[in-house]
Amino acid sequence: MRVTLIEPPRFYAPTSAISTVVIPPLGPAYIASVLREAGHEVRVVDGLLGGVERYTPYAPGVYVRGLGLDEIVDKVPADTQLIGISCMFSATWLIVRDLAIKLKEKFPNVPLVLGGEHGTGMPELSMKQAPLDYVVLGEGEDTIVELAGLLRDGKPADSVEGTAARLAGGEVRVNPRRTRIRDIDLIPKPAWDLFDIESYIAFNQPHGASRGRFIPMLATRGCPFACTFCTSPQMWTQRWVPRDTKSVVDEIEEYGRRYQVTDIHFEDLTAIVRREWIIEFCKEIVNRGLKITFQLPSGTRSEAIDDEAAAWMKRAGCHEFSFAPEAGDPRVLKAIKKQVQLPRLFESARSAMKAGINVGGFFIVGFPEDDWLSVLRTFKTIARCAIEGFASVNVNPYSPQPNTASFNALRQKGIIGEFDRDYFLDLFRFQDLLAPKVSYNERFSPRQIKWFVLTGFATFYFFYFASRPWRILRLLRDFAKGSSSDKSARAFSNLVKDYRKYKKSAKPTADARS
Repeated sequence: MRVTLIEPPRFYAPTSAISTVVIPPLGPAYIASVLREAGHEVRVVDGLLGGVERYTPYAPGVYVRGLGLDEIVDKVPADTQLIGISCMFSATWLIVRDLAIKLKEKFPNVPLVLGGEHGTGMPELSMKQAPLDYVVLGEGEDTIVELAGLLRDGKPADSVEGTAARLAGGEVRVNPRRTRIRDIDLIPKPAWDLFDIESYIAFNQPHGASRGRFIPMLATRGCPFACTFCTSPQMWTQRWVPRDTKSVVDEIEEYGRRYQVTDIHFEDLTAIVRREWIIEFCKEIVNRGLKITFQLPSGTRSEAIDDEAAAWMKRAGCHEFSFAPEAGDPRVLKAIKKQVQLPRLFESARSAMKAGINVGGFFIVGFPEDDWLSVLRTFKTIARCAIEGFASVNVNPYSPQPNTASFNALRQKGIIGEFDRDYFLDLFRFQDLLAPKVSYNERFSPRQIKWFVLTGFATFYFFYFASRPWRILRLLRDFAKGSSSDKSARAFSNLVKDYRKYKKSAKPTADARS
């Protein structure tokens, strides 16, 4: 079967550090690999990289970064028999929805499949708002292979486990979820040969610090915890599965040979859960004599990291990772089911920093459970991070991600209303530093939420530079060299770099939906 997979464009805002990240898409690359192994012919249309320096207005303060939707549709081969679109997060749903409409207009008889966390969390709404034929729910490799095989053979496919399907009369059927893949080492490696990896490396705007030729990887899947604000339990369930450490290092070696990669970015949800696993992994790197670096920009747990684990991580090449305390108040941590003990987190952070590893922190302000005292305690924890020596923090307002426990509670109270254009734009804008905010906490106004975010960043960076003034010189050095020694430097460099390109290329009269 001839399958076309599409990586859609992204939203961009000049003051949103997350929208500056440009990395090869792991999800579509894994899906391409399993489809190809199953005998299908796979083509890829990369709607982001193909127009990565183009910024087309979409809404006030929001731009689309990437190819125009008509251009993407034109790149889909006329003989394609199945089209798959990735929508990992609901913040990009508006772009994906508009793209799906255009694809169906040109290919009315070709099955259109959506994958990613958005469709998993909102399958009925996705199929109501876009002319999708199928939505893959959760982990997608086994599901897409079965679905594509049935469609190729002309057999009914509306009962495939792990999908939502549009029936003949237009009704949507949400089938039972598929059991998670147990032996993830059997999944073939991402089909990076279908993507322009060299251009991604040359563009040099990774998720973490920029330390050389990079590539994203996964060493584990899932997360064993059930934080109320997180989409992971819905997407992955609460099952954490590590790969065999030798298999992970084999993949690292392969990327070194094929792409001369020197820095691995593990985009795992929670890479370090078992202390024994991370030490075994690091020993495998050291025993093979690999001269690489690696980082965990998406964050990880603190409980497994002590002096010994941190020493092995540094010896194996780890230079940065982040913890996600999210809040500095024990009451709020309990309410959001964040199983973290702040004293233990700082103990782990000191072990890592003593070993020479940069440590970052993720925080959220404005949880529905927050009050003035809890916000002040979070600011105090942020200040402590800077004084202790953390290299970065990320401070975001609370944003209810679809089908999380927190989101469902707000829906029941009537606080979240229609899923319209403004709702999905707000899911993007919440990480835009200067954009208007939405408050989901009756104690705080949107203006106060915005000031909480700015105060959180200001608190960290005041103590960040005041306690270690030499960091100013390092930041200027990194910017001049086009590199970054930590996530703070990377965020600053990418914001400035992208803003210059945006000022050159943004066309105020362009139509983002064409």
